[in-house]
Amino acid sequence: MYYYKTKLIRYVITGFLIVFSTIGYGQTQNSVDSLNNLRSQLISGNQSTAEVDMLLHQSGNNPTCIIQQLDNYTFSFPSYRPLGDAQREEKVNLRLKANYAYLNTIDFSDDFTSVRINCNQQLTPAIINELVSHFGYNGYEVH
Repeated sequence: MYYYKTKLIRYVITGFLIVFSTIGYGQTQNSVDSLNNLRSQLISGNQSTAEVDMLLHQSGNNPTCIIQQLDNYTFSFPSYRPLGDAQREEKVNLRLKANYAYLNTIDFSDDFTSVRINCNQQLTPAIINELVSHFGYNGYEVH
């Protein structure tokens, strides 16, 4: 049953990709609402929202970041946009550290699909919002 449900969700996402790639920027609020509903279903099923997040981003409606707070100073989240490579990781670290004194490190996963951020002061909603906005998110949720 799980296999068929996962396959169905992939077909729905593929359908959305095809439809939205042909519609372009003329998306309606109903389309955005449909994407947000699909995103909620994926989140509740513990599945990746990367494809839907990219569609939301392309429509000018950046998604909400789903973070995992690891402790009072560290949180992680998946990225829906390609993060690049080790050279980009170094550039992101240098640029953001220059702007935010509270930032210790930004670590990308080995496959560059997720981010772990460590700060030298206790995390606040403002700090988290500032940092996730650099990765194309509009706000965050803790999961």
